[in-house]
Amino acid sequence: MKQKVVVFDGALRIVENPAVALNPGHMLVKPLIIHLGFPEKLITSGLMPFKIPVTPGSMGVVKVIETYNDDSSIIGKNIVISPFHNEEILGVDRNGLLGNFVSLPTGFVHSAIEKPQAIHALTPLVHHAYAIAEKIHDNPLILGCELLSILTGVFSRNKEFEPTFICAEDPREPHKLGFKVFKNLGEVPETVKSLIITSYNPILTGAVLEKIRPHHIIVSPLSFTSFLKLPLKDKVLIERVTSFRVESFSEVEKGLREVKNEIRIVEVDDVEKTLGLIPPRGLGIVVKYSKLSHTIPNEQS
Repeated sequence: MKQKVVVFDGALRIVENPAVALNPGHMLVKPLIIHLGFPEKLITSGLMPFKIPVTPGSMGVVKVIETYNDDSSIIGKNIVISPFHNEEILGVDRNGLLGNFVSLPTGFVHSAIEKPQAIHALTPLVHHAYAIAEKIHDNPLILGCELLSILTGVFSRNKEFEPTFICAEDPREPHKLGFKVFKNLGEVPETVKSLIITSYNPILTGAVLEKIRPHHIIVSPLSFTSFLKLPLKDKVLIERVTSFRVESFSEVEKGLREVKNEIRIVEVDDVEKTLGLIPPRGLGIVVKYSKLSHTIPNEQS
């Protein structure tokens, strides 16, 4: 089974392999839908060190073709893929979904879905944002204006808190949803006690920590933040949220509805057509391959 994948090694290119190697605990999958967002921006920006070469594509929906003596019950099913497993981010720490066939550890399985729609590629991210918001006890400052940041803000607001944002990137997206975004660090009140880190920016993170001296810090692994310089005289509760699946699905669906119109959906008939979509703009792009096993009604192209 011939494999064609996108590889980033300082530049994006297509690599063709005669076959896909299937190792113990892995599954051979055909990607159907892929979300390109913050991880893909990050690895192509040169701002964060990571192992190269790497195939991008941290989450999406796939059809399972084969498994290696592990769980045959998922063969032939449409599976939502989570970006996080065993402290690894898919598409960054190990090869991701951007190919016509790829091999993945079965640990990245999030859930099965009968009729995939493009927006289902975001399911693990929405669940993760909900899990982060569940940790909030007062009005948080969210560091980042990416999709995960905004989803976390949506769920925080649903819990009747008033989240604010600060970010180095374009603040237009949180503004669209009615959130307050601080233009510079001087506007941030020192009384902020809770900080949520959802975006990778070591310089801004350090400056914010010096300014507000928070009591509670919530960190997502998708922020790629593993070291925090904290004032030693302060007692700080640091929580790293690694859950990408929650049970309150009805609440999660509400959050998804608030952002789905801001996500661009692009249909391609070959993986090579995705090269011009990276790095993605705004809140990212959902790529769907045109030859899906099910039609996808009522979605923008």
